[in-house]
Amino acid sequence: MSETTSGSGSKGDCVVTASAAKERRLDIETKGADLLARGVESVVANTLDQLRVSDVAVHIADQGALDYVIRARVESAVRELVPKARGSVEMAVDRGSSDRSRPRRSRLYAPGNNPRLLAGIDVHGADCVLLDLEDSVPPSEKASARILVKHLLASIPFPEEAWVRINPLETCGLEDVAEILHGRPHGICLPKTESAADVNRLADALATREDEFGLPEGSTWIMPIIETATGVLHAAEIAAAGERVVMVSFGAEDFTRDVGALRSRWSLLFAQSMIVAAAAAAGIQASDTVFADVNDDEGLKAEAELARELGFDGKGAINPRQIPAIHRAFSPADEELERARAIVDAAREAGEKGLGAVALDGKMIDKPVLARAERLIRYAERLTKGGGSNA
Repeated sequence: MSETTSGSGSKGDCVVTASAAKERRLDIETKGADLLARGVESVVANTLDQLRVSDVAVHIADQGALDYVIRARVESAVRELVPKARGSVEMAVDRGSSDRSRPRRSRLYAPGNNPRLLAGIDVHGADCVLLDLEDSVPPSEKASARILVKHLLASIPFPEEAWVRINPLETCGLEDVAEILHGRPHGICLPKTESAADVNRLADALATREDEFGLPEGSTWIMPIIETATGVLHAAEIAAAGERVVMVSFGAEDFTRDVGALRSRWSLLFAQSMIVAAAAAAGIQASDTVFADVNDDEGLKAEAELARELGFDGKGAINPRQIPAIHRAFSPADEELERARAIVDAAREAGEKGLGAVALDGKMIDKPVLARAERLIRYAERLTKGGGSNA
């Protein structure tokens, strides 16, 4: 192959063309060349040094790409031209592991192949950002997308959790893991999960890469996505598949297609209840499916509130506009907290008086009610400590 390209001419991206040459040559085409060309050239040269490639000519048509996008596009083009080149990445951020029980009310999806949509994805306040390599990325862009996501992870200090949804393991999911763990995401979302064996296979791959990259063993979480009939029927074993699993999530679109149902409250109820029960039995969190209509605010509100009633801990989002409504649905309301604190206070006073029975406003308070109130208060405290907002 004598010439390769990567990237697009869209705003915030660039087109990189690489070709064989006797010595390194760089040709930078950018707006405001007098001010920007030298900086772009430095980024390209540094990327080629990391790839240990010198006999290449690189042409860049820049459309305002950020540095990490330029690095990713150069690496993609050069590695296609020179297959022996291997791309590592310099971590510009210090990303440690996250707490396994932290609140995960929202998971915001972003396509891993689109720099314009990825720009600023870290500032919308989602509890989890999901950089997607699966459904939103065409097959022809899978390889370049995983390189772009790797460089994004290495460059952006996400204030909350950064996750990556890889492709199914039987396609190119393992290749995704090998690439993106350079960028140290907090966790991996495994689509189309149907058994504990799927989870264990991913866990083994993560352990191998953690050892290779010098990461703490077990520091990368797993979120299985259950979206088939087989997955729903195996929800309990999936949720309990290992210590890396901190949440299971539901994918309604694939599930309804798999079983031949129309998407409705009633067609999803069995699957949702199975997933919630499986998560509760395993002591982990459960996240409901995305709501696809970004213009239907009332529909999102109703579906999110129903999901919380069913026992879910959070819900997926495909647009940042959906995050406030999701956070409100899965955050304790002021009156809920007031009631919970009153229940706890009543139980404490009864204990101090040596009373065996606890009552509040003429109603008896049994142990499950007290436990639920205490859990709600602890959850609200975690939201406060983690900076979570109801807005």
